[in-house]
Amino acid sequence: MTAKASVRTRGARRIGAGRIGAGRIVLTGLALIGTLVASACNSPRSAGPAAPPDRPDRTAGAGQRPADWPIANGDLLNTRATTRTPINSKNVRDLKVKWRLPLQGKPTFAGLMASNPIVVGETVYLIDLNSNVYAVNKDTGQVRWKRQFDDPNVGPNGVAYSKGLILGTTFTSAYALDARTGRTVWSRKLIEDKKGGIDVAPQVYGDTVVVSTVPSTFGQYVPGTMGIVWALDIATGKPKWSFNTVKDGDLWGHPEINSGGGLWFPPAIDSHGRMFLAVGNPAPMPGTPEYPNGSSRPGPNLYTNSLVALDAKTGKLLWYQQALPHDIRDYDLQISPIITTVALRGVKTEIVIVAGKMGKVFAYRSDDGKPLWTRPLGIHLNDVGPLPDKPTTIYPGVLGGVETPMAVAEGRVFVPWVDLPSEMSSTGGMTYPGTDAGRGGLAALDTKTGEVRWKRDLPQMPLGAATVANDVVFTTTYDGRIFAFHTRTGKTLWTQTTRAGINSFPAISGDMLLVGAAVAGTGKDAKTELVAYSLDPGSPRD
Repeated sequence: MTAKASVRTRGARRIGAGRIGAGRIVLTGLALIGTLVASACNSPRSAGPAAPPDRPDRTAGAGQRPADWPIANGDLLNTRATTRTPINSKNVRDLKVKWRLPLQGKPTFAGLMASNPIVVGETVYLIDLNSNVYAVNKDTGQVRWKRQFDDPNVGPNGVAYSKGLILGTTFTSAYALDARTGRTVWSRKLIEDKKGGIDVAPQVYGDTVVVSTVPSTFGQYVPGTMGIVWALDIATGKPKWSFNTVKDGDLWGHPEINSGGGLWFPPAIDSHGRMFLAVGNPAPMPGTPEYPNGSSRPGPNLYTNSLVALDAKTGKLLWYQQALPHDIRDYDLQISPIITTVALRGVKTEIVIVAGKMGKVFAYRSDDGKPLWTRPLGIHLNDVGPLPDKPTTIYPGVLGGVETPMAVAEGRVFVPWVDLPSEMSSTGGMTYPGTDAGRGGLAALDTKTGEVRWKRDLPQMPLGAATVANDVVFTTTYDGRIFAFHTRTGKTLWTQTTRAGINSFPAISGDMLLVGAAVAGTGKDAKTELVAYSLDPGSPRD
């Protein structure tokens, strides 16, 4: 990011997809005025899941392995893992640069790119943090078309493919583009200007696209605003249903002060027609002089920091589990839930794994939400209970914990975590020491028990998610390094240094690894670009 320091609240919490600055950031309390600008239907608990949604595209089917990488996390289960690639532990060291696509434009405080590129056939699609969409020849890196919106976004944002359409968002609207030409097919505004935004990658299933609003605008929470999940018709953009991530929509008694909820990352959808959402934090946090420790919003503040299961066809609530009631430390449960199966008492059982900025990974049964295990990772200090009046050092800080998506393969969940402290007090105001102090690592956990199978410390914050190709797991760090580890042993197999910092997530297609290195603030000679690595690069193209 280019700015040396910024004043923000939600912006600092949004580091997870590339939202952090090079210097010390100071966060202050919120304005205490605002109006309620969005409403949606919170549905009562349902006795059980409905029938599965319509059959998705072959490339994005629930329970299927996509041919390419058509949506943000590769498939509807959010596994971020593929076996449809020749890349493996024996040849990963042969990856070389095939082409580079320069990314130019006005960077936000997150850089120029904070999302996951997608791949469909011979075309790579990506979106930058000015909401501009590129269609790129997969073999040559040449731009086929570019659709300019020039609408800044804090990210992670992203695009998805389905039925010949590219689905994406600006900061206030969802849209569909013709995948061949970039022509706008439809656009629908979901939130008023300066009343919140949209920074989640779309999720698509059947004839439906799902996006979510968030209650902030470029780092500033908007009192009275709630994160709303919208299900839209892919062909027309017409709303099918909506779900308010703030229970009952009353903002816990003080809509003139409070806000909260919304999604950072796409939900997961299983073959039974259940959709799993990981919901963000409440605000203000930690509190205000008049209402310290979040006392303007007493109680658990549902459904913030919760895993929520919905009927994917109707949006009706099935069940929820709140990982952290009444959050005052900006500890979102924001990471895309992952659906996988384990043997419980000898019975193959579907479970959901989720994580967040509290630095913990949680596993639940997918049918009823029964908790199975919890695993903390990284440094933990002063991270529970009320905050004192004087600034206190906490771990994970507002930019720590699990910030970016996990991956699942062969009975293991791969979790990148960040260690970066913050100073916080009960009445508001948060600081952190700058990104140079950030560290972290990658852990492999047993999906059945949560036991740590291996851990690898990393020299900088891993903000590039986890991505698996056969028996190789990739992650990246904010200073521009790519790491490949053996999925079973954690052995380092390959490393590479890019020409800019990395705050986005890789995609894998065929023998190709695509990485967006687009944080210019990490070096004076940084070159922001999308880089394609290949096992058979031929003559590299700049």
